[in-house]
Amino acid sequence: MLVLLKATYPPSSAKKAIEVFMAPETPKRWAAAKELASFVYGDHEGYHNLLIFEVEDTKFAEFMRAQLSRNAYMQSRIDGLSVEVIPGHSIMDAIALTSAHLA
Repeated sequence: MLVLLKATYPPSSAKKAIEVFMAPETPKRWAAAKELASFVYGDHEGYHNLLIFEVEDTKFAEFMRAQLSRNAYMQSRIDGLSVEVIPGHSIMDAIALTSAHLA
């Protein structure tokens, strides 16, 4: 399964976001999640960090427990940080999953 992680924070929190992200005491990402891509951009809402991970379907609950711990730690230290965890599939996998059900 693929997981999209979207973290958004205001420009005024950019310095703190970098400090917390780099701090050794920040809970680590779950080691079994393979990062496939990352992308950062800014707009009128602030800065957005997008990360795509590959997570084994049977390990998704473990990933979520580790990510919740990381989110709680970071959100309690970075003003305005919001984090979305969005599970999904590649386009080709989604086509394969839905094709059999289309009339």
